Amino acid sequence: MADREPTFTIRDLPREERPRERLQKLGPEALSSIELLALVVGRGVPGKSALTIAHDLLKRFKSVQGVSAATVEELSAVPGIGVAKTKQMSLHVGR
Repeated sequence: MADREPTFTIRDLPREERPRERLQKLGPEALSSIELLALVVGRGVPGKSALTIAHDLLKRFKSVQGVSAATVEELSAVPGIGVAKTKQMSLHVGR
């Protein structure tokens, strides 16, 4: 099955299926890497949801560890991730 970009936003999901609610109820092991990164990304930008940006990050850096190891310049090259978002992410992804 090919990697497909999510075409919906977190708000499109039923409340109990949203990543933040599942994280609180079931813990981080219940979430996919895309869902965890989407929580770190927070909000999307016009035309790209947080889920889509998280998907793009994983596609480019191959893993959450790869995202964590990426430089500010590498991260900010991903559409939807600016310098401010990169700095915010660095606090959450373990820099």
